[in-house]
Amino acid sequence: ALQCYQDALHSKKKELGDDHFELAPTYQHMGNCLSDQGEAEPAIEHFEEAIRLRKLDTDNVDERDADILSIEGVLNNLNGRQEQGLQCYERCLEILVVKVPHKKEKIAALLHLIGCVYLMNGEHKKAMKLFEESLQARRKVLGFVHLDVASTLFNMAFLHQMRNRLGKALTCLEEALKIREQRLPDSEKVALTQEKIGTLAKAVGDNKKAEEAFKEALRIRKLLNGGIHESVASVLHEIGDLKDDVGDYEEAMNYYIEALDIRRKRLGPDHEDVASTLYSMGFTLHNQDATERALQCFDEALNIRKSRLGKDSKEVGDTLNMMGFLEAKRGEYDEALSLLWDALRIRKLQNDLVKVSETLKNIGNVHREKHEHELAVECYEECLRIRRAELGDDHEKVADALVAIGNVRSDMEDAENAMKAYQEALTIRNLVHGENDDKVAAVLQYMGTIEFRAGDFERARRFLEEFIRIRRENNANNDGDFVNVLFMLGNIHKIEGRDQDAKLCWSEAYEVFTELGLGEQNPQIAKVMDSLLRGESQTDTMVPPSVASGSQEDSSYAESGRQKRGFFGRLKDTLREEKLPKHSTTSRREM
Repeated sequence: ALQCYQDALHSKKKELGDDHFELAPTYQHMGNCLSDQGEAEPAIEHFEEAIRLRKLDTDNVDERDADILSIEGVLNNLNGRQEQGLQCYERCLEILVVKVPHKKEKIAALLHLIGCVYLMNGEHKKAMKLFEESLQARRKVLGFVHLDVASTLFNMAFLHQMRNRLGKALTCLEEALKIREQRLPDSEKVALTQEKIGTLAKAVGDNKKAEEAFKEALRIRKLLNGGIHESVASVLHEIGDLKDDVGDYEEAMNYYIEALDIRRKRLGPDHEDVASTLYSMGFTLHNQDATERALQCFDEALNIRKSRLGKDSKEVGDTLNMMGFLEAKRGEYDEALSLLWDALRIRKLQNDLVKVSETLKNIGNVHREKHEHELAVECYEECLRIRRAELGDDHEKVADALVAIGNVRSDMEDAENAMKAYQEALTIRNLVHGENDDKVAAVLQYMGTIEFRAGDFERARRFLEEFIRIRRENNANNDGDFVNVLFMLGNIHKIEGRDQDAKLCWSEAYEVFTELGLGEQNPQIAKVMDSLLRGESQTDTMVPPSVASGSQEDSSYAESGRQKRGFFGRLKDTLREEKLPKHSTTSRREM
């Protein structure tokens, strides 16, 4: 587009000379193009030239004054003076509406620009009202398939996203995409719109649509910029994130490696975007249980971030937190605590209290693993206090902290306070997720186990049977927790004289146990279960499992802490990943 305007300017200058007011719109369009490309200084020069030329018009004074005010508004915004820019736009709009009301296209454009200023100032309600007015006016004047209509729809999508109305945002983007594909096929704006659709589709759980959008954006980026370009690397990274989210870790790594190669070549080995990709690779390697390789990636990302962003930046805090998390996973508890305390210090400096609570929970998990239960309780209770203050009493993260307190209280054989914490967590999760959610089932498992240990088999059975019902209705994948609960239910039936029901539970538990491939890892457990099924009653088989931190527990943030697999002990070490933003992207608006 910029080249087209340059050609048009050259042609007009031959016809009109260098100092004619009719050249002003072309300079203004060129300024807009340069501004979109992030070239602020040359954009300002073109806008200033547009103003100089527009002042040469002595015939259409009202329209001239309105145009000059509009360009001055753009200049003020480019220089960070939003308030002055808004005043220019509003004076311009007043002139157009009162003195040249037939210039409806310009009025619609001014409504759009004023909306953008309100959006940047955080006045979302005013911004949406102006975007809606602009959209209506532009459709009436320009038709439904015009690029300016697409721009307004794009900004409305951005605003809907800011207000967490993701479905409406996606609808606006899809409308904008139809226009842009028709008017500007295979263009930068089409690629950008596809990327935004991919991001929003992923956020609402439509992974198929997200992948299609990202891959189409990738095709266009490669077509426009070649295969080795930062814009290509950014889309590759996004697809890697998507693949990681759906559990396709090998594919995720392939995309990350390609993105990393491009970024190192184009940006240099010490660029913060290189660190972002390394961080994501570490995250995915952790998901693959490749702890050593994950730590190598995080360590390299950490060095870059310290160098480029500062030793106390939030990105450094995030990386330290993940490294502490992984050191705990491999049993290096002292090293884990050192890293986590450093992460906590940084997060406190950044005043990011929710992340402070996450790191406190991670530290508590390490103390729990070291059997330092009082220290774990202190960390969990401070985590709970922060989450209540920041998020309110009825939030999943509050329930998550309560579960952690219940688990460590159970370790301490403080059944009364453990049940109190679990009961409050259950109430919150029923409210937040509904009564049939897997997170509700997890708490029921803990409560049932405590009642089993206390000898209240009737209450234990109700809790544990409800756990099984929820997991079956949700078609949840069978795991060690499912086996644990079936085994306990079998024990309860046996104790209460229902031998046939006991055998049914034990048989299913043994079947799942075998399907999961746990027999070879746990031969003693396999032997005990086989003995039970053959009717060889043994008193030691009636010992109930320890309280498990269930595998279905999946908080969106720090859930570090090795999972304890009840009767089956350490079936598998699983540290909960901290679901951190893997890389930062700046959402774009169209001015």
